[in-house]
Amino acid sequence: MNRVDASAPRVVLFDLDGTVLTYDGESPGPGRTALESAMRQLHAVERATEGFRMAGGTDWALARRMLARAGLGDDDDAIAAVLSCYVGHLEVLLRTRSYRAIGDVAGAVGALRARGAIVGVATGNVREGASLKLASAGLGGTFDLALGGFGGDAEHRPDIVRIAAERCSSSAGGAIIVVGDTELDVRAARAIGARAIGVAHDGKTHDELVAAGADAIVTACGDALVTAVLA
Repeated sequence: MNRVDASAPRVVLFDLDGTVLTYDGESPGPGRTALESAMRQLHAVERATEGFRMAGGTDWALARRMLARAGLGDDDDAIAAVLSCYVGHLEVLLRTRSYRAIGDVAGAVGALRARGAIVGVATGNVREGASLKLASAGLGGTFDLALGGFGGDAEHRPDIVRIAAERCSSSAGGAIIVVGDTELDVRAARAIGARAIGVAHDGKTHDELVAAGADAIVTACGDALVTAVLA
């Protein structure tokens, strides 16, 4: 994937949480709450994510970590059961606790497509969770989820980004750009020879992205992001 054909379409891969979506309500947010509820229902474990950093994580890795810390089996079947239960709880929670878009997400995606870019997602969410979160923010039709990598495809973010890039283009060619809000997004981009555009919602996030070496940083999805991607 390191060879770039300047004439080929760019592939732009969006992280979701903290990049495209945010939640402004009471803490913990719907994602963490749904994971906690799944562990409580299946294993009677309380505070299963206490002390965990969620930003930049993947659902598969988070489920494995919760199970392991509780002294439970963390094989693939056990992880899949937790995540299936999680999706059910998330669906219920999002009926009353919605996410919102960070900036003009639909406008930015439309502008990129109009300029010939292939737009996909590279997120630590399992696909079902990603779909539910996007729909809750009014973005259900913004992304083609067939063009994406998800937390159910792989445990580690660089592998998710690689899968997403492959699904967006059957062969290597145009530049790949990863849009994300954490240093893990930047590292994943670098792992496949891609550019990294950071979305910084506060000063701490900005500093983290600078330290990670993001190629450009914007504050939200919108015209500035489109310009950075096409630079």
